[in-house]
Amino acid sequence: MLRTVKLFVMFVSAFSFFVMGAAAPLYAAEKQFSAAENELWVKIDKNKLKLYLCKGGNEILKSYPVAIGRGVGVKKTRTDLITPAGVFKIYRVIQDARELVYDPKWFGEPGEPQKGAYGAKLISFYNPWQIAVHGTNSPGSIGKRVTHGCVRLRNRDIIELSSYIKPGMRLRIVEKDVEKDAI
Repeated sequence: MLRTVKLFVMFVSAFSFFVMGAAAPLYAAEKQFSAAENELWVKIDKNKLKLYLCKGGNEILKSYPVAIGRGVGVKKTRTDLITPAGVFKIYRVIQDARELVYDPKWFGEPGEPQKGAYGAKLISFYNPWQIAVHGTNSPGSIGKRVTHGCVRLRNRDIIELSSYIKPGMRLRIVEKDVEKDAI
């Protein structure tokens, strides 16, 4: 019996290590972020409610206003309404997000499922909460803290931005820049 328990504990430990180890690099926060000289990457500044397409360490190519989650603090669950901070890797661009269905029951809210809430396009990135960067059917929400945690852009902005996005690009979400003149 003791041997069975030990084997079970070893299996659970190995499984946990494999799952955590495999997933962690996809959304683990980096202490120091640095970009290669010609690397394209995306930065979202939650304090300024802005998304930046950046090149290298400090060149801003594009800037867009965004809406973010209405919750504050550190993201822990998919329903806590917080836009997470950290460094993530982009998975893909969904070219026509208008057919995706938003279901309010996913967040324990009343209402019926609806198409079109995610706007023209959706940029998914590796994270455990199913958060994404996407367009909107509510352009008046841009520049506000109103989402369930996703980052929302105007449809014309997400269309333009998505033309630069490639799988594997880094997405850095920051609470507030602490470095002087940092991007």
